Amino acid sequence: MPMSGRAKPVWAAWIGAAGRAFALLSGIAMLLMMAAGALDIVTTNLLSWPIAAAFEFTEAMMVVVVFFALALAQARKSHIRVEVIYERMPRICQRIVDVIQFLLSGVFFGLITYFGWKAAAIGFAQGEYASGIINFPLWPARVAMAVGGTLMTLQCLVDLAGCLLGWQIDDSADMRLGDARPGDSR
Repeated sequence: MPMSGRAKPVWAAWIGAAGRAFALLSGIAMLLMMAAGALDIVTTNLLSWPIAAAFEFTEAMMVVVVFFALALAQARKSHIRVEVIYERMPRICQRIVDVIQFLLSGVFFGLITYFGWKAAAIGFAQGEYASGIINFPLWPARVAMAVGGTLMTLQCLVDLAGCLLGWQIDDSADMRLGDARPGDSR
């Protein structure tokens, strides 16, 4: 639902576009994770030949799936909240709740981002890996977590600024992607 106010700046739209691109990567990671898991099950049960490092690959892809999709979920306001209470609040209270939520989420994911980049740098420097038949590197999953956390933090800051400055929110790009929301008419 479009919100009246000033137009959203171009840099904020870029962050939204990055969120959509990373969500696409999240979907591809989900597909790869499912394919690796299914193939491992089939080869293990039919041929008694498990795929080496399939478990570690699935763990790494899970990080990508979760953290790369966070920013798009935030931009679409798809995270869990109690709509029954929120919808009955006066508009000013809704705005206050939104500001608090964006601020706390930004701080929380900012901390995840900071410690994620720190852990990724240490893991890369030490050559951290999971021991097994194939030594599977762990630092790429830490980088994925840090990248996703960074994008989520930026999206929270965009949402906070938009709420405080009254930016106009244009959902038409998301609507073309098939994201129908309850109460929306096409």
